[in-house]
Amino acid sequence: MNEESSELGAVQAAMGARARLRQWADGGQVVDLLHAAATAGWLDALTVPTTLNALASASGVSAERARRVVEVFLAAGVIRTWDDPSPVFVLTEEFAALNEGPAGVRLDDTIDDIAAARDRVRSAVSPVARFDWERDALVVARNWGMLPTAASKAVFAMAFDSVPEYRDRLSAGGTLLDVGSGIGGALLASLTMFPALRAVGVERADDVVKELRERAEAAGVTSRLEIRQADAQELDDETVHEVAYWAQAFFPRDARATTLAAVRRALVPGGLLLVQELSPPAQDSPDAHLHSALDALVADSRGVLPVRTAEELAAELRNGGFEDVQVTATPVGRLVVGRRGN
Repeated sequence: MNEESSELGAVQAAMGARARLRQWADGGQVVDLLHAAATAGWLDALTVPTTLNALASASGVSAERARRVVEVFLAAGVIRTWDDPSPVFVLTEEFAALNEGPAGVRLDDTIDDIAAARDRVRSAVSPVARFDWERDALVVARNWGMLPTAASKAVFAMAFDSVPEYRDRLSAGGTLLDVGSGIGGALLASLTMFPALRAVGVERADDVVKELRERAEAAGVTSRLEIRQADAQELDDETVHEVAYWAQAFFPRDARATTLAAVRRALVPGGLLLVQELSPPAQDSPDAHLHSALDALVADSRGVLPVRTAEELAAELRNGGFEDVQVTATPVGRLVVGRRGN
């Protein structure tokens, strides 16, 4: 191979890599544009049929610039054309719902979570002295937490109906030990669904605890809820609680075994522990493998394990001394239930 053909091959390879980088960058640019449009009030305007001129006037850009933005959003499936002879646009059903924020599933929380993950990735190859898990704890909690509305309670009801013994103990009044409460998505929904239930919520991040208290007050359940700002490894409850829920996905790898032991001690003999597979195993496709690898990198930067399968969680519970461990498929994902022995 002569020098010219060798260099030509290198140029072609470099151009292929450059094209791949551009492809990866497209999604991030759409997110950035969506954030800018939300800040400028475009998304609120697009909840009803809106013209290009109206969008341009609202944000002070030219009609040509507005048209370019609209073309991006049409291509990305953020907006669609309205059934009208004139050029009128409206949010698609999915993005209209996300902009509205049903049950606390909010656009700005999602964008904040994406931004936090990008910050983690940027520092992935920099030396760090320790895992700074508190830096974005509230961002992550808000993105995963739901408000206790009728819709979110319907989601939790589908899960609880698949584990009837756990549900019946909640209905009978618990008590429930909620470990890693976050802003109270599962905890507050459970308390509002089961009027006799009493609960203890354990969360250690200052800003997350503050928001959890505010949300508990708004939900009207503070008289039945004790919130402890504490490290779950240091729980000293013994044979107190009928049921426990462990938000295992957000716990550091080096705290999992001691946390699980503390939860087991806190349960009464025969008490039940529920954990959730946060997302199903990745599909066998290049995009799915990339998504899984990025999730694992971000998790590692926070000091937590990559997403664990239900089978891995079941093995973890068995290693922690739980008995009768079962994996249950539900309409909202797989759950794992273990029992403290007598």
